[in-house]
Amino acid sequence: MKNELWLIWIAPVSRRRYKIGILYKEDNLYKFRYVTPELSEAVKDGFNYFPGFKDLTIVYESDSLFMNVMTRLPNVTRPDYLEILNYYNLEKDSDDFEILRATRGRTLTDNFEFVSAFDPSKIEFDVAGTSHSKDINKCKEYLEVNKKLYLEPERDNPNDKYAIKIIFKENDKVFHLGYVPGYYSKELLEELDKGILYSAMIQSLNLESAFNDENITAKVKLILDV
Repeated sequence: MKNELWLIWIAPVSRRRYKIGILYKEDNLYKFRYVTPELSEAVKDGFNYFPGFKDLTIVYESDSLFMNVMTRLPNVTRPDYLEILNYYNLEKDSDDFEILRATRGRTLTDNFEFVSAFDPSKIEFDVAGTSHSKDINKCKEYLEVNKKLYLEPERDNPNDKYAIKIIFKENDKVFHLGYVPGYYSKELLEELDKGILYSAMIQSLNLESAFNDENITAKVKLILDV
């Protein structure tokens, strides 16, 4: 898990997040390959290929982090480079893979990001699907760091049978904030169905980010009693 990142593609229209590839380190090599079944679904939704990885069938290998991935990292010549590292809780000697894991390699020009592989011992993610929440405008006035959150399986969701709603309570009212990203929902639902105890809260909140997903950017930290 530590040496594996998932490549996620966000469909421009549906905003669905597809897990389409895996970037990992093995035998002192960086490797990348596309993965099914979501790759096939993503292609139907308009996906072509990740720049630099045009062949959907092979395993790419490199002695160092692929250049087409490296270009997605903060430029070391930026005058605010150290501030960027500090913002993401990185060190000056953090390696490229660690920086990619923290920043997720997002850019303003496309809909790709790299996320940590699902690890029940440490789960962090941005709230997804806020555009599907009727409460979103009401939510904003109550949102704050360390706000306690609850996870509620939505088994009748027509688009995702593994959908998990993220809700919070305020003044005896329940507000729907959004959803757990689809790339984690299946594994997380399996844990919740075991009746496992958890703690979920907003780790950080940014309403001004250029990467706002529909309405807000709220990063959730989730701890499972595993």
